[in-house]
Amino acid sequence: MAKAAFVVNGTENKNIIPALVLGSSAAASGDTVYMFFTPGAADLLKPGRIEEIKPKGYPPAIELWNGIKSLGGKFYLCELVLEVKDMKKEDFRTDIELVGATTFITDIQEAQTTFSF
Repeated sequence: MAKAAFVVNGTENKNIIPALVLGSSAAASGDTVYMFFTPGAADLLKPGRIEEIKPKGYPPAIELWNGIKSLGGKFYLCELVLEVKDMKKEDFRTDIELVGATTFITDIQEAQTTFSF
């Protein structure tokens, strides 16, 4: 099974939608998907935020998110967000993991596909 890694660096649709579309495609193809959100994308991971994103011409973001999750995809948020943005773990969705960049890099070793948006 291949690994596919996606880094999301911002909160605009141009950051999240391509990552979710490609991530869901990779997961549906049998790849293990790792989605890593930097502190710059942290606002996307507040409860209810993904559910609000319904870009024209694309499936709703939550459908893509849930597809990745149901196929075993991992959603990581960089733990630096706690200090950088003065936030708490409770400020975020319950289906993400707060991890350091080292954990992400370790998990995606030998990834066949990597993208950053």
